[in-house]
Amino acid sequence: MDNLTENIIQYDMDTDKEYCRILFDILLCKGVKDIVLSPGSRNAPLLIGTACRPFNRHTVTDERTAAFMALGISLAGKKPVALVCTSGTALYNYAPAVAEAFYQHVPLIVITADRPLEWIDQDDSQTLVQPGALDKIVKGTYDIPVEHPDSPHEAWYVNRIVNEACNLALSGRKGPVHINVRLDNPLTDVIPFVSGMPRIIEYTDNLNLPPHLYKETATFLQGKKVLVTAGFMQADNELNRYMSAFARMGNVAVMCETLSNLHLPGNPYAIDSVLSIIENNADVCESLRPDVVISIGGALISRKLKEYIRKYPPAHHWTLGDTSPSADCFMTLTRHFEVSPVKFFKGLTRHMARTPKNKTAADYSMKWETERAKALESHENYVMQKSGWSEMAAFRHMLEKLPPSYNLFLSNGTAVRYGQLFTDRIPHASFGCRGVSGIDGTTATAAGCAMAYNGPTLLISGDMSMVYDTGVLGMRHLPVDFKIAVINNKGGGIFRFIPSTRNCTGRDELFCASPDLPVKGLAESYGWAYFKAESMMELEECFTRFLEHKHNALLEIIADENISAEILIEYMNRK
Repeated sequence: MDNLTENIIQYDMDTDKEYCRILFDILLCKGVKDIVLSPGSRNAPLLIGTACRPFNRHTVTDERTAAFMALGISLAGKKPVALVCTSGTALYNYAPAVAEAFYQHVPLIVITADRPLEWIDQDDSQTLVQPGALDKIVKGTYDIPVEHPDSPHEAWYVNRIVNEACNLALSGRKGPVHINVRLDNPLTDVIPFVSGMPRIIEYTDNLNLPPHLYKETATFLQGKKVLVTAGFMQADNELNRYMSAFARMGNVAVMCETLSNLHLPGNPYAIDSVLSIIENNADVCESLRPDVVISIGGALISRKLKEYIRKYPPAHHWTLGDTSPSADCFMTLTRHFEVSPVKFFKGLTRHMARTPKNKTAADYSMKWETERAKALESHENYVMQKSGWSEMAAFRHMLEKLPPSYNLFLSNGTAVRYGQLFTDRIPHASFGCRGVSGIDGTTATAAGCAMAYNGPTLLISGDMSMVYDTGVLGMRHLPVDFKIAVINNKGGGIFRFIPSTRNCTGRDELFCASPDLPVKGLAESYGWAYFKAESMMELEECFTRFLEHKHNALLEIIADENISAEILIEYMNRK
């Protein structure tokens, strides 16, 4: 059971549009339980078709917010989620979230109502060319024609392409698909609902490597210094088990980002803490140069890790089936294995355990552990030295005190980067919009994640990210254990930190662009509890109360933005 379980009315009348009935009956059979709807007239048969079927329906007027919420529900729920909107520009409001879903490999089923083909570009209202509008950010586009009762094969065709669309979204590297539904006279009759039993075309996606290849690969890796890098991924207990076994091998080191959701022994998460210490020591960097890099997960947050591997390239860089075969982030790609990380490390670990040990690189893991221990000691010394109030101090306290049952959502900018420094243990699961790394849609995506998780969720957001979809705070059926901490630091704090803009003329006006976000006013307007911390004493006093509050709550954190930027810059340059 999860937070999506609501008292949703299931009506007894269905749309008279056969093709819409076929569409929704197949979606149910393909595992779609949640649909995010945006009201309209052209999509009326689609709305009616959802209302008589056992979907969890979520009505969100703003299509941009609706799409990000669907993204969050799918991320945390690990299930496909459908979207339904009317014709016209509504479709384009979906684009930012669909792009994020495409690069995070999230299976959204994007359903758009449309007018008949003959009325496109004829100065009729609310029309534009919809098929193909999302082609660069979806796995496939499908166009369902206007119903013609005298066409005996069209119902078969609709059934086939809806099956195809769902199978495509859920196979291989998962991702969004677009189904455009052409409707003539949408506001027509309804008929009594009859549960449908559509033809379902099954798809088996079980790609694996032949056993001999695992054996050969395991033999090859013996005696090699192996570095595994892990970007954003959904939590996977099976992958965690096999990665833990692989990471225990002496010639293997692992660098996990906070959003990797890998719960491994030791502290493989302190990537920037370690690299900021060793990056200017060429001898140490060279001694840690890997022979083989195996990268899993999505795009990395850490610029330092990307720069380190590009400067000290391995002889071999391998990617797996969760990544595009053409992705060459480190500029060293030599091989792609079209197999899931779970199957790869399961097969590899079993064979490596049986392979005679080669001691050439047996201490590689220990070398990284030694440098990591030095870096963490430096980290603790620095943080204790800078014991005053700052954004860094606030993040340290929040992440240390966050209960392990929490899901954590980090906005882009400085929030997700601070998260890299202070998550020596990952909470229940961590999320972010790192597919294309935009700051829009953060609150809606986090709300969707909260709705799909039977437990508490904390969003830590910057004020610029929070500006985009504040209307989410007023939505019905938000779980009461969804909490938001806002770092109200007068705009884009990252621009005070990164070298390219921190000394730029007009920085605060042109880049930081303070939104003057009225956090307390938002809380009062939408009926959320409000907490505020302008010092460590205030944060220590209120943070637990904020998390334990029985209703939705906003925590506003205010620290001097310039001092906070200076501390972060100094941290990254500490010795």
